[in-house]
Amino acid sequence: MHEALNGLIIVAVVALVIVRRFTRRRVDERRLLVIPLVIGVIGIAQGRLIDTHHAELSAGLLAAEVVAALLLGLGLGATMRVWREADGSLWSRGTWATFGVFVASIVVRGGLYAIGYAAGARPGSGTVLISVAAWLLAQNAVIGWRSRELPGRVSVQP
Repeated sequence: MHEALNGLIIVAVVALVIVRRFTRRRVDERRLLVIPLVIGVIGIAQGRLIDTHHAELSAGLLAAEVVAALLLGLGLGATMRVWREADGSLWSRGTWATFGVFVASIVVRGGLYAIGYAAGARPGSGTVLISVAAWLLAQNAVIGWRSRELPGRVSVQP
């Protein structure tokens, strides 16, 4: 049941990302880090990030997955359309280039998982959550950086 719940969480996160990246949506600059950090903490809490029977292989694949997720996340953030409305609100929406990077993300990550599976490595699903967290963190960092470069920024009072 534990793995089934993890699978549902992963599917829900991917569905959320698709909807949020490819529809016009308001971006709250203060919350750009919240979702990636929560997902990352859940992934770490899951444990079993490394398959003890294939420790070197699974550690290397986890590292490759995180690096790929960060790079692909940077690409996604760079291809998003980001703009500021006259009232100072920040908005974003995915483009066709964003869709291409999104597909590349699925292919690259699927390939890494296939390599690990073919070699017999069976880490827990927390590794997927760690990579999704890195992916979202990189995307949101780029969107945050790009938003600060836009004219008309409204300062937020604490």
